[in-house]
Amino acid sequence: MRVYEFSKQYNIPAKDVITTLRAEGFDIKSHMSIIDEKAMVFLKKKIKSHDKPHDKSEKSDTIKQINEKPVSVVSSAKKEISAGDKKTVDQKVDAGTVILKEMSVADFAHKTGIPVSDIILTLLKAGVVSSKNKALPEDVVRSLAKHYELEVVAPQLSQEVERLGEAPKDVALNERLPVVVVLGHVDHGKTTLLDFIRKTRVASREKGGITQHIGAYEAITNHGNIVFLDTPGHEAFSKIRKRGVRVADIVILIVAADDGVKPQTVEAIRHALAMKVPIIVAINKMDKVDPARVDVVKRELSQHGVVPEEWGGTAICIPISAKTGAGIDGLLEMIALQAQLMELRAAHEGFARGFVLESSLEKGYGQVATIISQHGVVHVGDFFIAGNTVGKVSTITDSHAKRLKDAGPSIPVRISGFESLPKAGDYFECVSKSDYLARRGMVDDRQSFEYHGDKKEGALKFVIKTDTNSSKEALLDSVATLSRKTDKGISVLLAGVGGVTESDVELAYNTGASIIGLHVKVEPNAILLAQQRGVSIHRFDIIYKLLESFEVWAKKTATTKKVYTRVGEANVLRVFDIKGVGVIAGSYVKEGRFAVGGRVNILRGNKKIGEGVIKSLQRDKKSVKEVHTGFECGFVVEGFSDWLPDDVVECLLELPAK
Repeated sequence: MRVYEFSKQYNIPAKDVITTLRAEGFDIKSHMSIIDEKAMVFLKKKIKSHDKPHDKSEKSDTIKQINEKPVSVVSSAKKEISAGDKKTVDQKVDAGTVILKEMSVADFAHKTGIPVSDIILTLLKAGVVSSKNKALPEDVVRSLAKHYELEVVAPQLSQEVERLGEAPKDVALNERLPVVVVLGHVDHGKTTLLDFIRKTRVASREKGGITQHIGAYEAITNHGNIVFLDTPGHEAFSKIRKRGVRVADIVILIVAADDGVKPQTVEAIRHALAMKVPIIVAINKMDKVDPARVDVVKRELSQHGVVPEEWGGTAICIPISAKTGAGIDGLLEMIALQAQLMELRAAHEGFARGFVLESSLEKGYGQVATIISQHGVVHVGDFFIAGNTVGKVSTITDSHAKRLKDAGPSIPVRISGFESLPKAGDYFECVSKSDYLARRGMVDDRQSFEYHGDKKEGALKFVIKTDTNSSKEALLDSVATLSRKTDKGISVLLAGVGGVTESDVELAYNTGASIIGLHVKVEPNAILLAQQRGVSIHRFDIIYKLLESFEVWAKKTATTKKVYTRVGEANVLRVFDIKGVGVIAGSYVKEGRFAVGGRVNILRGNKKIGEGVIKSLQRDKKSVKEVHTGFECGFVVEGFSDWLPDDVVECLLELPAK
């Protein structure tokens, strides 16, 4: 059976089972690992005095006793993680594990029990000259650990240190809810999965199947409450997805079985691996495909660094159907078990510290934002700082639209009271009144309107209004990318959050711009004024439709590029100066063709002496449009008349670039 099944049957925490088996040298990676016959015999010996399944009154102390005995220096676990996390914290580990951080040879020896002389000799054989006190870089530490078959582990608190700073000192840390971010490609079923879990109909309210910005929800499940972050799948929301991982403890990577790994799936994998967040893969839409597709998806995931546990990796893969609900209970159980292993803790007192997930303007509330605290509690009436703005908490609302007086760690809430809109991803912290007043005097009081894009002559001009800051940011990034690909560029004169107003119309009228609205309303007075002024207002509910329209507008105004192609060559035989006609170059077409409107280069002694355009062309005293190889002709060139016999003339035609 698997570890979690054994844990459930014998009422022993999965974490203790894993620790005990690893200590004895068994290759156990997670709660999904299979306990083989030898390991099962070992475990049953240890719990022979507690062999009654589901007897909660007799919880075994055997595991605790086992963990206190010395551990073998050589562990069979060979889990490797990527380097790069510089912010580390000291922690106590078993002798069979190595924390991946820079350390001296002496430190490595002390932590592993391997003699210093043996380590120095091993390094020397690998071409690395070292001494007892020489610091070893992370990559060398990893290589040494692999050589001695030691398990490499990430610094225990490094993720929280990087994201949040250290937990408040002298404050007890208690259990908190796990925060899970759902990532994946557009239309692979992220929101449908959350619909099933929350028993709501979010997907049916979304435009084009795309979540427009982060939604944070506390879901009540049979395996305990879990906080879910839903993020957009469209590529324009790359930054938002990255921020979603930043505040998450666990990543659910959802991959459609019928579609496989896609570009946004790969991007989500990169973000999750960079943050060293545990990944649980939900292989969705199993109701539509043959079960054999699971192995195809696993193979694609392996190519991008997410190796399924049954293939020797650490990723847990659960086949599900978000539509029918098949496999979802198993997925929730895996989340709960993973959270149990991580021993998530937070301070449930003191000032709240966390992040802004989203911000927007709401009628009757003004500037509001969804926040999630990592430590501490936010109360109504608290003063706070968020990015470049400050405020005082006026209201707190949870994900079920219920008014609260306060909210603790990991609980996503919407608060009002901001003096200006914060940005998604801004650090949020409650502070004392004196700190708030001091910071308030330093806050930049500018509006949330900025100039973006290309200022060159002839650039397409737009005024952009969106419903949230993150939508605005995603749209501006996409516009900037598109602008670089166009001839004239795209100029965003104003980028703001909120509905289209009369002042927006006036600005567009005075600058010759058009107005773009992304899931926002247009005020009635603004509609009337736009009709009077002849200002175009374009409203969109789906970002990719808006970007497609930008591309169409850019193509319409693009300058058609042409290239000149050499199509013929002629020799000048005689020169005629005819009154009322001009100077005629009587020539013989040596090769190719000459045509009216063609550009010519005139060469004399292999040196270019002039150029021009063929104004008129005659053959046998008749006006013609073209003359081909082997015929004599006469032509008048606009821009050149100083002809001499034996001049060489090249004809070039302007052909559209392919």
